[in-house]
Amino acid sequence: MRFKNSQQDVVIEEDANVKCVSLKISGGADSAIVAYMLCKYVTKERPDIKIIPITTIHPAKPYQEIYAKRVIEHLQQKFGNIFGKHYVNIADSANDYIKAQERLWKQASEVEKIDTNYSGITANPPKEITEQHSHDGPVDNRNGKNFPVIVGKSRRHLSNIDKKGVAELYKTLGVIDTLFPITRSCEAREESEEYDINKHCGECWWCMERHWGFNRYT
Repeated sequence: MRFKNSQQDVVIEEDANVKCVSLKISGGADSAIVAYMLCKYVTKERPDIKIIPITTIHPAKPYQEIYAKRVIEHLQQKFGNIFGKHYVNIADSANDYIKAQERLWKQASEVEKIDTNYSGITANPPKEITEQHSHDGPVDNRNGKNFPVIVGKSRRHLSNIDKKGVAELYKTLGVIDTLFPITRSCEAREESEEYDINKHCGECWWCMERHWGFNRYT
């Protein structure tokens, strides 16, 4: 199934022998739109495929599970009983976050016999945009446009698409006012009594990138 995008079309297609796929879902805008496209593909073309959502919670970001579940529930209402068990774990520390994701995927894969894994990794904004946030910024260099979308069992369909391209997908798929508002990109920490997990701080790198791409926070 092809999803048109001015930066790079998203094409989701699995071999007939693929029966179970996992989906890394954090509750953010990127993984949510990947989830939507995957659900649409499975519903329309491959109803024999089961989707297993997996969420690793960063110890400083408890809202990840809350928003991931909101996205899953929304998609279940749209597409029906399309998901299998939602696997969730919590990283021991910030340094353990990547390894915790690997542990969770291995656990889910051993139980569910997962064939491929989908994630919402995107390209960064142009350098001149990232440099505006000198005090923080993207965690790695993803400014290129030639990253492989499929590597082994990994499916990274947004790897060459930045936030403006992600916003375009939300608009062309007609979910900008339904799916997008229930996602969260903000990674502000709980530092005061005014902290609200249902709002975006508007100051962190992730908020800046979200607003740059969508021209809105919610």
